[in-house]
Amino acid sequence: MCESNSTLIVDAGNTRVKWTLFKGDRITDKWAQETPSKDRIGSPKNIVLASVRSAEHDAVLTSLIHRSFPESMIHSIQSESEACGVINSYVEPSRLGVDRWLAIIAAYHIYGGPLVVIDAGTAIKADFVSEEGVHLGGYIVPGIELMQSSLVSQTAKIRYDAAEVTLEEGVPNSTAGAVSAGCLEMALGFIQRLYAKHEQAKWLATGGGSQALMKRLSIDYVLDEHLVAKGAKFVLDARMKGAK
Repeated sequence: MCESNSTLIVDAGNTRVKWTLFKGDRITDKWAQETPSKDRIGSPKNIVLASVRSAEHDAVLTSLIHRSFPESMIHSIQSESEACGVINSYVEPSRLGVDRWLAIIAAYHIYGGPLVVIDAGTAIKADFVSEEGVHLGGYIVPGIELMQSSLVSQTAKIRYDAAEVTLEEGVPNSTAGAVSAGCLEMALGFIQRLYAKHEQAKWLATGGGSQALMKRLSIDYVLDEHLVAKGAKFVLDARMKGAK
């Protein structure tokens, strides 16, 4: 039997799947990768899938969710031209990554605008929202690990073991240090340059690697690790109210 006030958000990113359980409007559990069991979370009334993966991957994941929770109602969310009072700036709204879309919806509703959302994972994303709730656009650059792996894969002699990587003080004097510190400096420089142009906005950080970057900079920011999940919940709630 489904729990009437329980919602499971499934955020399928480029490298991992993140699960967030809501009871009403409160987050009560979260984890990554492995599919949750009924023993852990019961049977949520609603399950929301927000994915940046291919249609084939989504079909496999949806089938797995359905087998695990046959009594739950499964909803799929994509980026739209407008949702929950936030306007999408893209000419083709569906091409804005749904993770970015949901994060800015939650950020605007919780914190107001103007704001900048930094989400650092496989890629580092920066999105801008006006005081009126208009998504102005944003940037996507490679994440630190992606920058490092690209250097290794595209060069013949940049090679090192993971154990060699340290964040040294001063100018790095090893290949491992040169790559790791260099990629970190590139990421920090990207964010710092944006801040110099938009320092009057509220700054928010979400995603796995965002805090590690932001705490190295002299930027006042708010850490909210659950913006994507919260945005999905906002969209589902609006959808369910509209269906009544």
